[in-house]
Amino acid sequence: MGMPMVHTTDGYLIPWDRSRIVEMLAKETQLAETMFDIPAISELTAEKIADEVERRFRLTKPRFVSGPMIREVTNNLLLEWSQEVPEFGIYRNLLTRVGVPIYDAYQIDIGSGFENKENANLQPNPETIHKKKADRLSKEQYLLLMDPKLASAHTKGDIHIHTLEYFGTRPFCQDWDLRYFLYYGLVPDGQGFRSSVAGPAKQPEVAILHSVKVLAAGQTNFSGGQGFMYYTLFLAPFLRGLSYEKVKQLAQMMFYELTQTYVTRGGQLVFSNIQLPMGVPDIWKNVPAVKKGQVGPETYGDYEDEVQMFFRAINEVALEGDYWGKPFNFPKNENYVSPEFFKPEYDDLWLLVHEAVSKFGSPYFDNMLPAYRGYGNGISCYQCCAYQFSNTPETDEHFNEKLWFQDGMHFSMGGWQVVSLNMPRMAYQANGDYDKLLALAKENMRLSMGVFQAKRRWMDKALGNNMVPFATQTPRDPRTGKKGPPAVDFSELVNVIG
Repeated sequence: MGMPMVHTTDGYLIPWDRSRIVEMLAKETQLAETMFDIPAISELTAEKIADEVERRFRLTKPRFVSGPMIREVTNNLLLEWSQEVPEFGIYRNLLTRVGVPIYDAYQIDIGSGFENKENANLQPNPETIHKKKADRLSKEQYLLLMDPKLASAHTKGDIHIHTLEYFGTRPFCQDWDLRYFLYYGLVPDGQGFRSSVAGPAKQPEVAILHSVKVLAAGQTNFSGGQGFMYYTLFLAPFLRGLSYEKVKQLAQMMFYELTQTYVTRGGQLVFSNIQLPMGVPDIWKNVPAVKKGQVGPETYGDYEDEVQMFFRAINEVALEGDYWGKPFNFPKNENYVSPEFFKPEYDDLWLLVHEAVSKFGSPYFDNMLPAYRGYGNGISCYQCCAYQFSNTPETDEHFNEKLWFQDGMHFSMGGWQVVSLNMPRMAYQANGDYDKLLALAKENMRLSMGVFQAKRRWMDKALGNNMVPFATQTPRDPRTGKKGPPAVDFSELVNVIG
């Protein structure tokens, strides 16, 4: 009996052709060199595998087979032979298909199953359904293209790789320096070809709206939270001469825009935070203010009253909540705690903050006092509600140029990737043995470092292929016409175990 006809993945019915198995093995195992530094399969071995696959189908005598069926038999064979040749296990991972069973996909469609409860920030809607299906595929792909020891540590629960679905396409989180966009303007797609391009904001309403759109655009390039450092400070120059009622309306606009822009990452709100100094921090008092596409001549110290007014407006709006009286889920307010604000003139602002805390429990307190925050001679921020980033003259040779926004240089702080250690699991495994607990912690941290190395390999490819365009944009200087520095300095991003 001859060989069966084959239903191909692209919808054709063609005669059996053993050479196509050889070609598939040769082409797809090239990924072993790219991802694992393992040579692709040899032609001789590929021929041997194709012969055995053909023999097995000849024995079963089916009338028709599908491309996926041939692939699965090939993978079963690679798995069997991997006992003697471990590289075959990697080849099998590279040749397998990723996706979900029909039943699981249906469960996602009807808002049921595990994915329905996986992320509290996602409300069931058509866009969320599409995201969850894509997430399943992507998570499976990235685990298969990872060192099996790392993938196993994640699936067993020893470590947790955050936002695994975006592992190969985007960094984790970013805290933006708003001055960059107040000087260069807004290019939401990073290139200006698919979105309109706006020059530097001239009006306070536009400055507020640009700030919202920066966070929304940033969320398409990052997998975690998006935020602004020194939000009240950097927008204060736009508020001079405005009545308090107008400033409060601007604060309302910011909150409503961020909690009604329901379009990011699978149909959710922008996961965002804003750092809120209630006055001008000492380090910024003599720094030229950036507004309307220019630097100076005023300094931020000239805008103490506007900073206080904007801080009060933001907290009053947060205290009032939305039309139904609910708290605004985003942005997370991070109230800046530092000694220069422990003075009587700020007491009423602190009372306002605590009133909001007592009502909703929502604002954060951003403690700038510890030495690791760089207080006094550096800057610092939090991101994703938990991860601290700082920058000082000791850690950054260009700190002063960034502080003064020289030639567009600015602060860029965020995270490549976050991995969490399963501390309760380690305690259970150690069973009271402290030395074993330390050994487990060290091993899981070592595995986390392996995850970070894999992440960097992926990110080098993404950046090299211009796949993170909003973050890598280099807009032209509105005064000189020269290209500015990238929006994000990726050398400043860090990895986090936490």
